[in-house]
Amino acid sequence: MTEETNINRAYFDAMYENSNDPWNFAGSAYEQEKYRHTIEALEGKYFANALEIGCSIGILTEQIAPHCSFLLGVDISEKPIAIARERLKDRKGIQFGVFDIPREYPEGKYDLIMLSEVAYYLSKEDLELTKELIFDSLNAGGTLCLVNYRPQIEGCAFNGDEISRIFTGDPAYINTFQDIKDNYRIDVMVKP
Repeated sequence: MTEETNINRAYFDAMYENSNDPWNFAGSAYEQEKYRHTIEALEGKYFANALEIGCSIGILTEQIAPHCSFLLGVDISEKPIAIARERLKDRKGIQFGVFDIPREYPEGKYDLIMLSEVAYYLSKEDLELTKELIFDSLNAGGTLCLVNYRPQIEGCAFNGDEISRIFTGDPAYINTFQDIKDNYRIDVMVKP
């Protein structure tokens, strides 16, 4: 893949055609530890309005939800959104939608935006546009939580460390938390 192309909806549709949970989000001890660590990185804050980009089947969504009055989970593919809707249908304050970020971006302003393990699937141009959209839709005092797998993923233009540098290098934002593990990293930023 070159920096000019994205891994697109067809790629994710194919992944979910073969499995309801192709990355084993629900069963992997690694994923569960990463989710626990992600929630800890939010330092017990409560958010009125949150957006989770790349929510997949809603495993992390379910863990973020108790910290939010309203949470919108979005993903590029319909199947994981349908699974997430069914899994969390009895939970109040959670909605889901299919969005091809950055071409389709949810309206509104958010106190928390979660960008977990999806940004490296974007081209350089789309990553820059996504960053602008995220920064524009984050309320003053709002939190951006980045979770990125660090090793290079075949077919992706960026690895997780590069994604984090692109976001955290913006001098207008305050970096409040960073933890770098062998396979993943978490960076939290606040909009002044």
